[in-house]
Amino acid sequence: MEFGWLSLIPAIVTIVVALSTKRVALALFFGVIAGAFTIEAGALKDSLFSIWDYLLLSFTDPERLRIVLFILLIGGMLQIIYKAGGYDAFAGRLSKRLSNGRRSRVTTWGISMLLFFDDYANVLISGASMRNINMRNGVSPALLAYIVDVVAIMASVMIISTWAAFEGAVMVDAAEKIGREGSLTLFFLESLPYHFYTYLAIILALVVAFSGKWFGYKLDNKLYSDNTDENNKANGKASYVVIPVITLIGSALIGLFASGTYFLLQDGQSFTLINILGNAPSVDVLIMSTVLAIIVLLFRLYRDKKLTGNEGKSLLKGMRSMVDVSLVIFMATGLAAVSSDLGTGTFITSSFSGYITPEVLPALIFIISMLITVATGFSWSSMAIVMPIAYQMAAAEGMSELIPMLSAAVVSGAVSGEHMIPYSEKAVMTAAACRISPVYHIRTQILQTLTVFTGGVIAFILIGFQTPLIVSFLAGLAFVLMMHLVFARKAVMKTE
Repeated sequence: MEFGWLSLIPAIVTIVVALSTKRVALALFFGVIAGAFTIEAGALKDSLFSIWDYLLLSFTDPERLRIVLFILLIGGMLQIIYKAGGYDAFAGRLSKRLSNGRRSRVTTWGISMLLFFDDYANVLISGASMRNINMRNGVSPALLAYIVDVVAIMASVMIISTWAAFEGAVMVDAAEKIGREGSLTLFFLESLPYHFYTYLAIILALVVAFSGKWFGYKLDNKLYSDNTDENNKANGKASYVVIPVITLIGSALIGLFASGTYFLLQDGQSFTLINILGNAPSVDVLIMSTVLAIIVLLFRLYRDKKLTGNEGKSLLKGMRSMVDVSLVIFMATGLAAVSSDLGTGTFITSSFSGYITPEVLPALIFIISMLITVATGFSWSSMAIVMPIAYQMAAAEGMSELIPMLSAAVVSGAVSGEHMIPYSEKAVMTAAACRISPVYHIRTQILQTLTVFTGGVIAFILIGFQTPLIVSFLAGLAFVLMMHLVFARKAVMKTE
């Protein structure tokens, strides 16, 4: 059954409820309900059974359960660090060198760039670890969240990341349907020059970090809530932040390579960097790395005779602080499922089919991929939906040479959509790390996102008309920088 415009109802309901109530999990729940009633044509009994099925799927999906466990453990670890006074000591140590807002903002950007291997770990670690020093230097939590959220998409263009193998696999699957062959590594690497949105967003984030000016200045009016225990301020050490974070990152990288290599040996596949990371159980590795980081942290506290016996309570308190994030992730699974059953992605794609020419194909694919992420809440689902359609369109037009730029259009369009909705996993995690609401986070950064998105559209249009790559990119960059120069301002902070 085709639902047409009705397939957009879950996304519309979710967005409206999220903006009106500022409760993202509740908004997703209503989106699932709206989708179930749409599928069952309003029949009450069938709709209730359908709602139950989607909720059951949401809370029993093994991958989502593992992601939630990772997030809960991270929340627990961060709370133990906080109670040990680690953040304030870390900020105090950094404040000797990062003595103003510009230095702390740029350092935050740099630290996020170094955490390129996984976007989830990136936003949680960089947001939490740099929160206090940015607070001391007058950098708003909204601006911190913007920088952290944007730079985390670096994972989508790094071959050493938890994204690369998925992207490559989607590209290979799409290529097989049109009779084109190639390796995951080849397709991934060929697409890298064309990720216009990703590169423009990261550059603008650096410009914002350096200047302290952005488009969200009129809405950026919330300060941090500083409730740090004075005893913790005096007794904490910067090593309580540094040691567990280094342990987590180091063990995660070692675990990814070791487990990926093991499974390659088991399957007899060729040894390439992307194959190694693609075969690694990334979320499982992150979970084990977080457990190890917590153990190392507790051991460090024991050596310093700082164990109070309340670390278990801190762990549970930190995990409870991530419950809202976890609910969003669970419910977003239901929204993606109901959107899939309604054919939302197919409808959005087919609605644009009459306007497609080879010249505008890259830009339209970029826009479609963004819209499907907004509708479903997941960038990875957008890639899986749009990639084969994009390849088939290129093949039908006899334009197979467009495939590398179409691959990038799909991926960068999908990640741009995550910056526009408060119910994407990364937006919720970023907001939690920076202690603001997801709706406030998206509301303050949306003008930045739309500006970069427009720059991306310009670049994709130009590349579609066979404009040289460097000229297309520079045109998009010129637009973004001009908009920043003309409209960006520093926020005037005030409490509400």
